[in-house]
Amino acid sequence: MNTAFSPAPAQRLFPRLWMLVAGVVALGAVARLCMWATYAGASRATELLWPVLLQGARYDLVAGAICALLVGLVAAPVWLSGRREQAVRGTQWLLVALLLLFALLSVCEHFYYGFYKTRFDPIVFGMFEDDTGAILETVWDDYPVIPGVLGLVLGGALLGWGVPHVGRWLGARWPKGSARWAQVLLLVMQCLLLLLLARGTVGTFPLVRRDVTVSADPFVNALVLNAPLTLYRAARIRARETDIATDPLVGVHRLGFASLKQAAMAVGLPSSDPGQIRSALFPVAPGQPRALAQSPHVVVGLLESFGQDLLYADGPGNDLLGRLRGELAHGYRFDNFIAGQNGTHPTLEYLLLGTPITPLANGRNARLAFDTSAALPFKRAGYRTAFLYGGGSDWRELGTALPQQGFDQVYDARDIRQRFPDARGTDWGLYDAYLFRFAQELLTQADARGERLFLVLLTTTNHPPFQLDTPHPRLPLDPSALGPRALDDKAELRKMLATYQYQADEFGGFLQQLRQGPLGKRTLVAAAGDHNLRSHYHYDLPSEQVDVDRVFAYLRVPAAYVPPGEGPDVRAFAGHGDLIPTLVSLALPGERYFATGRNLWERPTDGGQALAQVERLYTPEGVLVPLVKPKLHAWRDPRHIAVEGRMPGAASAAQVRRTAAGVALRDWYIREQVLRLRH
Repeated sequence: MNTAFSPAPAQRLFPRLWMLVAGVVALGAVARLCMWATYAGASRATELLWPVLLQGARYDLVAGAICALLVGLVAAPVWLSGRREQAVRGTQWLLVALLLLFALLSVCEHFYYGFYKTRFDPIVFGMFEDDTGAILETVWDDYPVIPGVLGLVLGGALLGWGVPHVGRWLGARWPKGSARWAQVLLLVMQCLLLLLLARGTVGTFPLVRRDVTVSADPFVNALVLNAPLTLYRAARIRARETDIATDPLVGVHRLGFASLKQAAMAVGLPSSDPGQIRSALFPVAPGQPRALAQSPHVVVGLLESFGQDLLYADGPGNDLLGRLRGELAHGYRFDNFIAGQNGTHPTLEYLLLGTPITPLANGRNARLAFDTSAALPFKRAGYRTAFLYGGGSDWRELGTALPQQGFDQVYDARDIRQRFPDARGTDWGLYDAYLFRFAQELLTQADARGERLFLVLLTTTNHPPFQLDTPHPRLPLDPSALGPRALDDKAELRKMLATYQYQADEFGGFLQQLRQGPLGKRTLVAAAGDHNLRSHYHYDLPSEQVDVDRVFAYLRVPAAYVPPGEGPDVRAFAGHGDLIPTLVSLALPGERYFATGRNLWERPTDGGQALAQVERLYTPEGVLVPLVKPKLHAWRDPRHIAVEGRMPGAASAAQVRRTAAGVALRDWYIREQVLRLRH
C-alpha cells in the first residue's frame, strides 16, 4: 500500500467533515442575516437578532453534524477497503455538493418567504402537483434565476478549489497521537461529538423536536431554523396531514385533546358518542323547506389573489374596482374576511369540503366521495351542480375529484374555448371575461329549462406573471398610491394592479348583468378572494399579518330571499368556512350541511371570529396563535397587531379552546371517513 496516502483517518477525513459542519453554520448565519435585512422591518429591535443567530447556530450544528455523519458513513467503506485517496476526494465532492444544496435551499426559501410570508410549509410541495411548467415560467420571469445560477456556479468553483486546499492545510495541523491508542481515542471522541451535535442536546428529546421560541415575536422565532430543517418539518407536516394512516384521532391529539370525548366537551356537546358528534357536525338550516321552483340559483366565486389590503389604496386616480364599485351598494361587502388557507387549492378544499386536512382529494383520495361536500345539500334539493374553472380540469385532479363530490359537471378552459373560439388567456387559464360570460350563459340556460343551478367559479387572471393582453377598459392606475411599502419595481407593480383591477371590473360586470336582467331576482352570489396578492407589499410581520390574511368578500341576496332581521354585521370577523353555511341557510331552509362556520346573516354575539390556516384565530380582542398554547397579539389599530404576544385572558383562552375543538372534530370526521371509504 502507498504510505503517502495512508495517514491516520482523523488526519485525513475528519478535517473535511468539520469543514462541512462549519460551512453549514456559516451559510445559516448568512441566510438569517439576509432574511432579517430584507423582511425584518424598521420597527424590529436589532438586539433580537442575536438570539436568532445564537439559537440558529445550534440548529445549524445539528444539520451540519447529520450531514457530516452521512458523509462519513459513505466514505468509511471506501476508506476501510484501502482506497483512501478516493475516499478523501469523494468526501470533498460530497462536501461541496451538500454546501451548494444548503445554499440553494436557503436562496429558494428567501424568495418563498417573500411570496408566501412564511418559511417552507406544505404548500411548497404543491409545485409538483400544480401546473409545474407555469410555475417554472413564473419563476423565470419574476426572480433572478440567471444571477442565482451564476452565483451557485461561482460558489461551486470556489468550494471546489478551496475545500481541498483548506482540507490539506487543516490535515497538516490536525492533532495527532504518537500511539495508535491515541489515534483511536481521537477518532472515537470526534464521532461521539458529531453524534451529540446531531442530537443537539443531552436532554430527553432531540433539539429538532423542541420549540424554536426565543422571543415573543413570531417573526424572530421563524428565523431560527435553517432551510433544510424547515423543509424537513414541512414534509413531516404534509405527511401527517395527507397520510390518514390508521388512527382517525391524529388531528385530535395534535390540537391538544387527549380523546374525542375531551374535544366534544370543549366544543360544548352534551355527549361524546361518535354518532351524536356526527349529527352535531351536520346541522339543519332553520326554516320551512321551499319548492325547487321558488329556490334561487346560487353562485360561489373564488377570486384569484383578491386580497383586501390593496383596496385601501383605491381611489379616483387609482381605480381598483371598476364596475364592481357600483355593485357593492347592492350587496354586502365584508370588511374583516380572513382567508382560511394560504393557497388556491387549499382554500378551495376548505371551502368545498370543509376540511382542515389539505391536500385531501388528490391521489388515491381523488375518487373518494366525501359527504361533507358543499354541493351535496344543493344536489339533494334537486339543483344542478357545476364547477367552472378558467384553467384545465387536470389541475390538482379537479376533473377526477369534483364529480365524486356531487358536481354534475366540471367545465374548464376547453369548454369555454369551444363556446368562445377567440378566447385568450395566460399560462394559468383563460381571461376572466370569458369565464364570467360562460357562467352567465350557464345560468340563463338552466333558468330556461326550469332548473336551479349551484355554480362554483374559480378565476385565474390575477396571477403571476400578471399578463393582460386582452381588450379591457383603460381605468386609471397609480402605483405610487400604495405608499412606501409597495414593490420597488413600479412597472411590475403596475402589471399586478392591472390584473387585480381587471378581475374586479369583470366580476362587477357579471354582477351588473345579473342585477339588470331577470336572473338577478333569483340568484344569490357569494364571492371571496382565495388569498391576498402576496408580492406587491413589503410586510412587517407579524405586525401586518392581518393584511396578509384579509381578503375581499361580498354577498348578494335578492329581496325575495332576505330573511327578517338586521342582516349581516359586515365589520365582524368572518371567513371561507362561513360561506356555505350562509348560502344553505338562505337558499335551502330545512336542508343539512357540514358545519364549517356560522350563518353570516345572524349577527355574532362576540364580534365574530375567523380562522387562518388552522393556526391563527382572529377575534375582536386580537389574534390568538397558535391554537395550542396560544398567545394573544392585541390590536394596535385595525390593520396592525402587537408584535409580542401575551397570555390570553380566560374568555379568550376558552374561545380558542372551543375553536380548536371544533377543528379537531371535523379533522376526526374527515379521517374516519377516508378510512371507511378506503375499505
